Amino acid sequence: MVSHDERRATPRHELTVEVTFESQHNFYTGISSDLSVGGLFVATDMLCPVGECVRVRFTLPGNTEVMDAITEVRWVRSVDVTGGERGMGLQFLQMSARTKQAVNEFAIKRDALVVNE
Repeated sequence: MVSHDERRATPRHELTVEVTFESQHNFYTGISSDLSVGGLFVATDMLCPVGECVRVRFTLPGNTEVMDAITEVRWVRSVDVTGGERGMGLQFLQMSARTKQAVNEFAIKRDALVVNE
């Protein structure tokens, strides 16, 4: 089985910030643990089904502007079997040009995470 890390098209960068997210029916909060230009992981016990569209809002370090993006749930980790937190991998679908630029600049400035599995 291919791990999530091996399927990533872009490197992940550590990011620990509060994320608010809403699906068609609910509003939640969680904590992001990593971000890439393609999406982010949100640690939360409130899991949405794979394929569901979720609007997320978060801030990046050094930036007070709230980032807003539409994402799709690509995978969920509902059971902690590998030492990872429960949560969801979200792929960015839509975001403003300003949000996209801020995420890209954040990724350029940060070292990629190295995952030892």
